[in-house]
Amino acid sequence: MDRQDRLVIMAGVVILIISVIGIVYHEKNYVASEEVKETSYMVSWREYSDEIVDSGYVGKDGWHNNYEIDVKNDACIYKVEIKVDWSDNLNFHGFILPWNWSDRVEVSASIDEMGFSQSAAGYDGVELSVEKDKPDDFISKVNDKETVMEQVKDMARSSINCSLSLSITPKPMFLDKGNDFTVHIIYHYLTPEIKEQTQ
Repeated sequence: MDRQDRLVIMAGVVILIISVIGIVYHEKNYVASEEVKETSYMVSWREYSDEIVDSGYVGKDGWHNNYEIDVKNDACIYKVEIKVDWSDNLNFHGFILPWNWSDRVEVSASIDEMGFSQSAAGYDGVELSVEKDKPDDFISKVNDKETVMEQVKDMARSSINCSLSLSITPKPMFLDKGNDFTVHIIYHYLTPEIKEQTQ
């Protein structure tokens, strides 16, 4: 093999090495560009409401109960309304005596998950409520749907515990011991809907 043949072979080897390096570099850039490709997801919230109805009797020892509300599905409970109704079992209002001698019921409610604690009293019924900001619809540009779902989880408030206590101040009469009542706990919540946006 003469000198000219050696030069041709060496040139061929150099060209081959440069080609291999170019192919490997192109593949790396292609894979990297595929990895950083982002997809747009639209997250919208659908609104729902539900209600818990319970009844009981409140006397001189008072009454207490906890209500666990669990909506699941990454829902966000944003509003709770508490209504307590009762009718005086011994109503002497306007009978012989002109003043209101009805029973007075005090309601105390707390929901730690919503930073809520409040009390109110009345003769016919009591209403309490707490409302937090609703999450807004948004568009998320991420690598995969799992990332969007994690973002939604951070906004969720799907489980709360409502603690409710009642006490009564009955009329100053020997036979008046307490009253029957009905509790309405109305909770409003949003559930997320995730859709991939087409280009």
